[in-house]
Amino acid sequence: MQKTLKIITYIIIVTIALIIVVLAFFYKSDIPTTVNEEKYFTEESRYITVDQNKLHIRITGQGPALLLIHGSFSSLHTWEVWQRNLENDFTTISVDLPGHGLTGANPQNLYTTDYYSDLLWKLVDQLNYESISIAGNSMGGQVAYKMALMNPNKVKQLILLNSSGVRNQKRVIKTNDGFSVFDLINNPISAQLMKKVTPKFLVKMSLKQVYYDHSKFNESKLERYYDLLLNEGNREATMVRFQQKSDSRFEELSNLEIPTLIIWGEHDNWIPVENAYKFNKIIPNSTLKIYENTGHVPMEEIPLETSQLAKEFILNH
Repeated sequence: MQKTLKIITYIIIVTIALIIVVLAFFYKSDIPTTVNEEKYFTEESRYITVDQNKLHIRITGQGPALLLIHGSFSSLHTWEVWQRNLENDFTTISVDLPGHGLTGANPQNLYTTDYYSDLLWKLVDQLNYESISIAGNSMGGQVAYKMALMNPNKVKQLILLNSSGVRNQKRVIKTNDGFSVFDLINNPISAQLMKKVTPKFLVKMSLKQVYYDHSKFNESKLERYYDLLLNEGNREATMVRFQQKSDSRFEELSNLEIPTLIIWGEHDNWIPVENAYKFNKIIPNSTLKIYENTGHVPMEEIPLETSQLAKEFILNH
């Protein structure tokens, strides 16, 4: 009996020691925004204070206004190629949502898509745009269509790329490696750990899921996603955001008359392509384009094709 207790005690001690070693090895402190600014704040970048948020935005080009909204875990950098390709035809505005990129945490700890939608209308008003077109990816797609539902008379065209928001949607399709970042975030224990313990390989695995063509995913993109995830306050904000819920308002899209372009990557591991058809069915004045050999972020995987399609759609509607 005594020998058994010694063995159990030894196992417990070794286990605790291993946990401590792992935590010490993978522990990552927040990166100060000033450090990330040196790498990711460009000549087009500026800050604008809206509802107590110091929003990092980029405004490029000339012409009708097009607001670009990134998805979860992302930043305005996801639209860089779009902004370059569209600068001769549109004034494009990209923004780091609170809890993302260089914007950092929201002082009021608000991160729902309802809050984001209201916040971005305040941004549009501050920038003095009377009407805009809006494009959004993933979570940003839901923010985009909620903006359209809030002020339909101010939105000229709507573009949804692999958008979230379908009622009771499957949040994620398990890939062959069995890994899901959403499982970690929705687990109270791992969620707490991820506020400070964020191995780079987890970010890499997630990015490989959202990219279908891994040849278009490189180390510089991994570094950018990782650096900005670790930007001060962003990890804490991410865990809070996933605990905050707001109604998707999906059924209300049946009343939306705004010309809407739905873009989807056929091989989306996070939001299945079947949702594209649901959006197309419920939005009366919608056009659907599905790209083969493309994943969850078509504006990154095939930016030339998707930005050209967006340009033609806006100019023709």
